[in-house]
Amino acid sequence: MAGYFKLVDAHDGGFRVKLTAPDGSLVAVSTFFATKQEAISGIELIREIAGTGPIVDHSRGEELVQEDFLRSATAELAADVGEIRRA
Repeated sequence: MAGYFKLVDAHDGGFRVKLTAPDGSLVAVSTFFATKQEAISGIELIREIAGTGPIVDHSRGEELVQEDFLRSATAELAADVGEIRRA
């Protein structure tokens, strides 16, 4: 199974989106959305950004090279998918 977006009620009356990995672990939580339609539009935007957006490193320490990160992340994802398929 692939990861998924979970639409949840926010404690302040609106909605949030939780991005969940294939193993069920939480990857990210969105900002507040006032309506479900805004949350769904937010999911569409997240999908677009995740597929095309560059990595911009604002962290301290050694500089991140985007290509190296993408190679590493792709290898980790492929390993995770392999484990899930075997399960």
